[in-house]
Parts: sequence; C-alpha cells; structure tokens
Amino acid sequence: MNKAEIINELVAHYESSVHLYNDLEKTTYNYGTHIDLYPSEIHMIAAIGRKKDSNLNQLAENLAITKGAVSKMVQKLVKKGLVTKKFAVNSENEVAVNLTAIGKIANENRKLYRSDLNKRISNIYMSVPESTITQLQEISQKTEKLFQELVNERKK
Repeated sequence: MNKAEIINELVAHYESSVHLYNDLEKTTYNYGTHIDLYPSEIHMIAAIGRKKDSNLNQLAENLAITKGAVSKMVQKLVKKGLVTKKFAVNSENEVAVNLTAIGKIANENRKLYRSDLNKRISNIYMSVPESTITQLQEISQKTEKLFQELVNERKK
C-alpha cells in the first residue's frame, strides 16, 4: 500500500471508531443498579454527585444545558429513584438535588466504568514507542482543532 492508501485506511478506521463511540453513547447501561440509564442520565448523576445540594442553575451551568432540560432530567431521575429533590435550606423557591443510595451506587460504578475504559484504551497504546505516542498526540490535537473549526463553520 502506498502512503495515500494507508492514510485513507486510517481515516476510515477513525471514522468507524467515532461512529462506534457515538453508538455506545446512545446505549443504556445499569451501572450496578437494576435501572438502565442513558448517557445523559448518568452525566446528570455525575454532576449531582460532584456537589451536595446542587441547584438547577448550577447543574445547567456545569452541563452547559438549559435549566428546563435539567428540570426534566431531574424529574426523570426522581421517578427512577436515583435522585431526591427538596427545597434548599433558607429558601422558599430554590431546589436542592442529591443522589439517593441507588444514585450513589450508579455514580460510583460510573467512575469505575470510566476508569476501566481508560485503562483498556491506554493498554492499546502501551506497546507503541513514546516518539510515536507524541506524534499521535499532535495528530489528535490537529484533528480536534479541525473538528472544532467545522463545528464553528456550521454554527454561522
């Protein structure tokens, strides 16, 4: 294979990996509970788990989504028994959100899942020489920059 063919094959593998990751992000997983959770739900659980008595505005800001989207997601998680919602201390209208025992289990298992995923990905690269890793890092940064530019162009 010549260089252009090898590059085309690399791009095809990269695109395939991106599609598979996107597919993975659409699937549910129970994170050690009996409840299947979508990625958006476990991301919300993680955000709530990072700060006790989170309020909806803080969560919206941390996740870069609207307060309305946070409110809907919190309601879903309350119904699933993963989150509690109550009025904040010294406030008549601010809501404090916390994880239930099951929510804490899901959050802890999310951390373990992420750690395991990172280890599995790292293991792929462990046999690669350091100089190649440095080159891959540079290529990855350039690729990320390209995608950011494409996103910005579409937003115009």
